[in-house]
Amino acid sequence: MATITLKIPDELNAALEVASARQHMSKSAVVRAALEEALALEEKAANAAAVWVETWRGCLAGREEASPDDARLRHLLSKHVR
Repeated sequence: MATITLKIPDELNAALEVASARQHMSKSAVVRAALEEALALEEKAANAAAVWVETWRGCLAGREEASPDDARLRHLLSKHVR
């Protein structure tokens, strides 16, 4: 397992210590669980955008030359779909 070091504000450290005690887990385990959850939500959001595009592709009027690799489409999705 890799090791990382990060600096967090005192208030966040205090909240982490409370969560650690409440869940009977080490601070590292609490941080790992929170990071895994955050990354899973991010991936789910990214996949949701792709599913939306696949669902509506061909159903809406738009530029004929638009393709899944269209830089403009990627830009709009990354900017507006979160």
